[in-house]
Amino acid sequence: MDYSYYQNENGKFTAKKLPTTKTNSVKIKDDTDITGLKYALQDETPKNVSQFKALYEEEFSSHYDYEPEVDSFKDMVMANKNKMLGDDLWIKLYWHELSIFINDIEDLELDEEPQSVNDDFAKRLLDAKVAEEIQELDYKEWESYLSSMKLPDIKVIAKQAGLKVSKNKGELIHELILLEEQSNGTLQKPKLIKALPLMLEKIENIQQAYINEIEKGLKEFEYPEKYKAAVWVYATDFNEGDISVLAKEKLSEYSHILEGDEQVLASNKAASEIIHNSDLGQPINNEESWIDAKTKHTLKPSIKIAFQYTNHNKEPSSRELRLDAIMFDNGLTYFYGFCYKANASRTFRTDRIEKDIAIIETGELISVQDLINQQIDGLNKHSNPVKSSLTQSVIQKSNVQNTDKSSLFSKRQDQTNDNAPEKPSTSSIVIGWFLGISAIGGVGSNFEKNEYLAGMVCFFAILVLIPPILNKLNAKNKKMAEEKGKIHSNLTQKSANIFGLILIIISAVIAS
Repeated sequence: MDYSYYQNENGKFTAKKLPTTKTNSVKIKDDTDITGLKYALQDETPKNVSQFKALYEEEFSSHYDYEPEVDSFKDMVMANKNKMLGDDLWIKLYWHELSIFINDIEDLELDEEPQSVNDDFAKRLLDAKVAEEIQELDYKEWESYLSSMKLPDIKVIAKQAGLKVSKNKGELIHELILLEEQSNGTLQKPKLIKALPLMLEKIENIQQAYINEIEKGLKEFEYPEKYKAAVWVYATDFNEGDISVLAKEKLSEYSHILEGDEQVLASNKAASEIIHNSDLGQPINNEESWIDAKTKHTLKPSIKIAFQYTNHNKEPSSRELRLDAIMFDNGLTYFYGFCYKANASRTFRTDRIEKDIAIIETGELISVQDLINQQIDGLNKHSNPVKSSLTQSVIQKSNVQNTDKSSLFSKRQDQTNDNAPEKPSTSSIVIGWFLGISAIGGVGSNFEKNEYLAGMVCFFAILVLIPPILNKLNAKNKKMAEEKGKIHSNLTQKSANIFGLILIIISAVIAS
């Protein structure tokens, strides 16, 4: 892949999506979330292509990291009828109508029953030699044809044939067919057409053209192999029938990538389970599993920490991290979790953490080594002889310094999700109830006077003023923020009283 695609005129690297295909009929668009790459570039600021390549491949280490969007077979045909359907006018004019002969255009199967079509449609198909006309109709074919007609039309035919029309539809059809069999020519014979295998062959060629167009599009740019694999995964999953089968055949060419990604996921999961089992005190038969190239210890529950970090370019930054796991890899230790500055999952080398770490929930300052020992206490209790290499030899702290309690924790203490909200004063609660009840009266009064906008403003004032409702809103907002990994701060009763009073005043102005 030509990584210079990500360089701007000044040579600096930027985060952008892979280019959308231009010349082929099937548009392939990259919808991948590149937020992580943006923040990684801000943090690491690579100076050359090799540094960017390492950063990019870390961010997009799996085909799962890509989210392509590929035109479906149906969309492709509709957008490119002239190009994709060839010179045959019959298939261009009657593409949708062909479904009466083929049960599913994407899952090819000829319908054995002949179909009644208009004269022009029949002529086109017969001239193209993709269908044949049924000359002699049997009872079942007559029944199918007449059943498709409305009862009034059948009564007209029955009346012309001298039959009584006071019978139901089924009875009239039966008598008309018997009359036709006794006296050929009583009924006007419909044009019944039956599709030939050549029609399937024509459509199969169009299906293959769809696959060829995807291949052509992937050659327009030097796309990463894992992105190409993701494209074929999409084409397989979001098409049906034979189209999906053809796409899956192309996907098989990337089986080494898919299998490699699955193995990485499986090994990470296995490593996590191995350590989790050790925490529970369960015996582990294979001691070599403790000496994997990468071992991951998942924290349950996660904890929120703050620290000073220096990246490989010697650039310092303050970080807040929801620490989800501690990872050991080739003699180094990493913290893995959700970084609130990057707003994405990140991995941090512990030997690049400066000074001590602040536990945000408690304000406690603790060294990196002590935090690791504390969190993987279950590992240390286990009698495995390799444990010391996992917990001690991998930490290479440089410039370990003490810092006062206010340096890291106090900066963000009021912004974290887990802070206990300050208990409101009695006076704030009383004022909240008083203003809330006033707002309730305002709602009733305004709606009675048809001042609906003013009434709605008062209604919102009620939600923030009355203490129990405010508590529920804060709890709900906190839960939503935690689910999204975002920072949340509660609306205090005092602030709510001020905001609610403003809403009541606005309501009064609107009503007046």
